[in-house]
Amino acid sequence: MNNILIIQDSPSVNAMLKFRLGSAGFSVETAETGKEGVEKAKGASFQLILLDYNLPDINGSEVCRILKETEQTNKIPVIFISAKDEDKLSQITKEAGADGYIGLPCDGKTFVEKMSKFFKDRHP
Repeated sequence: MNNILIIQDSPSVNAMLKFRLGSAGFSVETAETGKEGVEKAKGASFQLILLDYNLPDINGSEVCRILKETEQTNKIPVIFISAKDEDKLSQITKEAGADGYIGLPCDGKTFVEKMSKFFKDRHP
């Protein structure tokens, strides 16, 4: 099973993503702060991290850099999810070392298709 960690400060967005991805067969854990997300990522085996840019403690770019510089987490793909300006955020996330970006809002079916495609592309 593909394990996904969502680092996103909105409980309602976390619940919606967890429901959508869970019903598509993914195992999902959530964290609501950057610090909590980094600790969870270090302590478990995830195949993907979905990361919000706006977090209450550490912004998403810094969280991504920490994950990419940490031995236990540097091989886990990080995909940013955010409702911010897509072009601007796409550039910021590349600079932070992220593996991709998905703009929100994104309907549940499309979101699950993007996640499934990502796993197929990474693990043919």
